[in-house]
Amino acid sequence: MKRKKHISSKFSIQFIFIMLLFLIIVILSIMIINLGKEIYISINNDRTNNYELRVSLSYISNKIRQADKKSMVDIRDFNGNPAIVIKETYDGLNYENWIYYNDNNIYEILIDEGESFGIYDGMKVLEVDNFNISKINDNLYKISVVEEGRSSDLVISLYSVQRKTMD
Repeated sequence: MKRKKHISSKFSIQFIFIMLLFLIIVILSIMIINLGKEIYISINNDRTNNYELRVSLSYISNKIRQADKKSMVDIRDFNGNPAIVIKETYDGLNYENWIYYNDNNIYEILIDEGESFGIYDGMKVLEVDNFNISKINDNLYKISVVEEGRSSDLVISLYSVQRKTMD
């Protein structure tokens, strides 16, 4: 009789020990999965923010590069912020494409040359925390964009200003 009690108590202690080990493994696995999930979310958010920052700079730089002709790109003040004004001609008519910053958004509007417009008349293109463009010299522009606390700068050189005709 004693032997059966001893064997059953030994069996129950081994069973409890194995179940505790299994429970510890399950708990550690859940903790590792949650940690991995948080790391993945953080990496994905960083990647999305970097993508949006690059898109905003690429959009503006491509607009400027498309207008790479002498005296077609200008920086003007609009509502206290610098704005890019790109002159364009369609069907013999002159237009101005304004890219400007207001209220944490970059706007774009195409208007007749010299026409005035309201601050919210343009189409929202991108949402950013801050936007600045400055002319460094005749053919060099610096674009700065801040989004979600991250800033990025891009310097663009227009080649049409550098080209000289040979006589």
